[in-house]
Amino acid sequence: MPPKQSKSEIAKKQKVVEDKTFGLKNKNKSKNVQKYVQALQQNVVPKPDASKLAAKKKKEEEKAREKELNDLFKIAVVQPKVPVGVDPKSILCEFFKAGQCAKGFKCKFSHDLNVQRKGEKIDVFSDKRDEGTMEDWDLETLEKVVESKGKQDNQNKPTDIVKDKCFNRT
Repeated sequence: MPPKQSKSEIAKKQKVVEDKTFGLKNKNKSKNVQKYVQALQQNVVPKPDASKLAAKKKKEEEKAREKELNDLFKIAVVQPKVPVGVDPKSILCEFFKAGQCAKGFKCKFSHDLNVQRKGEKIDVFSDKRDEGTMEDWDLETLEKVVESKGKQDNQNKPTDIVKDKCFNRT
């Protein structure tokens, strides 16, 4: 096996070939001159190793075979509909999950496996509290609410006056 040549060595040899064949390619069309030019050019460019070519060809055939099998036996994937108010980027792409999404960064769904499905966005225009409205309250419910609010206000705001000892002089 011949030693590997660096790019600079190949460039130097290419320059030598150009110098030796200067004027021969176009002037003289004889077979002997053409053979001489071809022989010089073949000496510069290293021949690819036959075993490497065979290995590369085998890899390409394996990839083609694997792709064909995947195409034949791929799972039918269905992307669920996005509910109204939910950001599609918060939902994992089912095709990506199965390894079949061909859209890449143009896909409107998320390709982050850590993303969890988020709920709907909060509707700020409607009140969804469990209590209902005050219009439905009777007198007892109203009194209970007023008492509980009063207790909470008293707990949050203590009224004890604390005297500062710095200003008390005797």
